[in-house]
Amino acid sequence: MDLQEVCNCICLPDSMTGKVLAWAGRFDETAAAPLSRALYDPAAWEEGVKDIARILGEDPDGSKMLSFMLLRAAEAYKEYEQRGIGKEIYTDTMKFCTRFVEEHYKVYGTYAFTWGWWFPRQISLREFRIGALEYEMTEQEGKKVIHIHIPADADLGRESLRQSYADARAFFANYYPEYGMSDIVCDSWLLSPVLAKLLPENSKIAGFQRAFDLLRVDPANDSSIRWVYGRTDIPPDQLPELTSLQKKMKVLLAEGGSVGAAYGRLQPDPWKG
Repeated sequence: MDLQEVCNCICLPDSMTGKVLAWAGRFDETAAAPLSRALYDPAAWEEGVKDIARILGEDPDGSKMLSFMLLRAAEAYKEYEQRGIGKEIYTDTMKFCTRFVEEHYKVYGTYAFTWGWWFPRQISLREFRIGALEYEMTEQEGKKVIHIHIPADADLGRESLRQSYADARAFFANYYPEYGMSDIVCDSWLLSPVLAKLLPENSKIAGFQRAFDLLRVDPANDSSIRWVYGRTDIPPDQLPELTSLQKKMKVLLAEGGSVGAAYGRLQPDPWKG
């Protein structure tokens, strides 16, 4: 799969596709090897992406970084084929960058890519989108653990989640058997117990929470602001009130409260009952 095919299969907006292809056409690929090595070692991701950004130079809309990463994503497709992982999972996984490019446009009115720091997970085949959710293979204290990430467009309906959990278990048992029986965990504002006070019991978020056993709570975490309101630089009194959650969170924040976040482990049979 070449870069044009990757852009097409992930439905990258035309204007960003044009910038990506134009930059790639000028890029010396012989310089890519030493820069790319860090993308396959989780311990080197943070500094590696910073090094890449320094080499790429001025990149106000992130199109250079996106191009560099998508070139690596095109290479990753070969490993997908070698492992026998279907193109649908490849496409759904790599579409994460399209989602954030489009989200930036929705919030700021311009296309930009600011998630280069996250892309090594997909390029190194450590994270996959399987149905509604994304699953990342990690290690904690020498133990293999799968982390769930919740895309903004995830369907959190009961049947959608059931299918995703079941398909993920089958996927890892088949392609990465060393993770076949690993704990599946989630660290997110969506697991915060505070949400029980803000949402009805029959809400999809409440249903998502019930599948997890909470292990710890972080009451000071404020990541919910970015995900609920789209950005973190809006004055508190100007926060939108387009949804019931936005309205109730606005009141909570005005009173000095916080939604917080929590870390939980997926129950062995979350779709039971």
